[in-house]
Amino acid sequence: MSRESSLWARIRNTAVPELRYKKHKVHLERIENSVGVGHTDVDGCIDGGTFFIELKSEDRPAKPLTRIHPKTRESQSIWHRERTEAGSRIHWVLLQVGEGRKARLYLIPGDRYDEIEATEAELDLLSVLPSTASPADVLLRATRGW
Repeated sequence: MSRESSLWARIRNTAVPELRYKKHKVHLERIENSVGVGHTDVDGCIDGGTFFIELKSEDRPAKPLTRIHPKTRESQSIWHRERTEAGSRIHWVLLQVGEGRKARLYLIPGDRYDEIEATEAELDLLSVLPSTASPADVLLRATRGW
């Protein structure tokens, strides 16, 4: 399973059940590239709040000051830039660094897409939540926009 697929499974199998248990109305959809070039991976709605998330997942570097290099595409950069220019504040990059219990989640506004090649300390500054937030908390925060 690819790292991105693993992150999607983490969201689908832990965050969605937790949110539904807490009586939130949740609909998430994994989008494959049939929608359009550069479109995000996840289209979501929780309690009427919609959002779009690009999923990225990378191994933790051995040294804390080593930059993380998520695979980015020019089409994704353009998509995020055009959404921002159109006034959207509900499109995000969710970057998971590491695996298992030591994995950290960084929820980064889409207008910062071109800045995600960074150290974890820099990602902490870009993220709107602490990197230890649960996947459910990440999704709830995504509904509120930047």
